[in-house]
Amino acid sequence: MRMLRRIVIGFDGSENSKAAISFIKKIDDAKGAELHLVMVIDFTSLYSYGVDIPETVYTNIRSHSEEQLTAASNDLRSEGFNVKPVILEGSPADAIMEYATKIGAELIVVGSRGLSTFKSILLGSVSAKLVHESKIPVLVVKKA
Repeated sequence: MRMLRRIVIGFDGSENSKAAISFIKKIDDAKGAELHLVMVIDFTSLYSYGVDIPETVYTNIRSHSEEQLTAASNDLRSEGFNVKPVILEGSPADAIMEYATKIGAELIVVGSRGLSTFKSILLGSVSAKLVHESKIPVLVVKKA
């Protein structure tokens, strides 16, 4: 079997996305792969209602996202993983699929539920959308 070269890990700081990172650490092929730790900032629903996001709110959310992503990336690097942290904007599932396709990822790994529980009840969770629509294999990790 061919070794995995590029793996996209969806990360939002939730316990389930941290469980996905913990699981990836157990996959032998992951050590030699390029891990793309992807966090998606989602303002799409607000924009669709014509809500303007104040610059300070946007800056604070982006800064907080960068801090979480840096901490998670450094944790993986400390265990010998090759990590590329990435912040995207848009609808999380769509942004992750588009990015994974663009870089030629062989696997997408996500937690079973993220931070947006209420939104996922209304619109369907990010992991469910990825499983149903992604042309790239998706591994959904449940928090133990």
